[in-house]
Amino acid sequence: MNKRIGIFSGVFDPVHIGHVSFALEAAKQARLDEVYFLVEAVPRRKTGVTHLGHRTAMIKLAVEPYPKLKLLDLPDKQFSVAKTLPRLRQRFPDDSLIYLTGSDMLEYMPKWQLIDRLLSQMGLIVGLRGSKDIKQAQNYMKDLPVQPVELRIINGPNPKTSSQQIRDAIMKGNKVSGLPVSEQDYIKTNWLYAAPSSSSSSS
Repeated sequence: MNKRIGIFSGVFDPVHIGHVSFALEAAKQARLDEVYFLVEAVPRRKTGVTHLGHRTAMIKLAVEPYPKLKLLDLPDKQFSVAKTLPRLRQRFPDDSLIYLTGSDMLEYMPKWQLIDRLLSQMGLIVGLRGSKDIKQAQNYMKDLPVQPVELRIINGPNPKTSSQQIRDAIMKGNKVSGLPVSEQDYIKTNWLYAAPSSSSSSS
């Protein structure tokens, strides 16, 4: 039986309730059988990201309670149409593929190499985030060279939760929201995002 597979690529530094709730809402509204988180080892436009091993481990913890949410491990350092799309087609040869992204990424998509090939082979689900309202998202969509084979724009259940916000809170020692307890424990155990001075032990 053919499945409907969601592909959610990103930095996820760290993955949080906004990512997870968007994936779950996309699965519900678009009737996706599974949603795979695809972590970019070397993301575009960002430097100094947390090691891939930690980001991957945190995703495993975050999606564990949800049978439809899974982690996809591919050798590509970042999502690209030329390399990643053929790998996805090989992995899911008979399934329908749908790409999940936040509305903040729409302004960059027209500049992707071979974006027309991606949109002709994959559907697109856009999660509205922050100040990016539906009209602005629709305007960005007009800049795409072709329209996706399937399009759905949904309101992100937790649009104001961000990885940057969480990293800043941890560095300042403030209370953190938007992360499951298991992920908070992992971050604390591995001294992730903490200010350098907080990881030194006194003798």
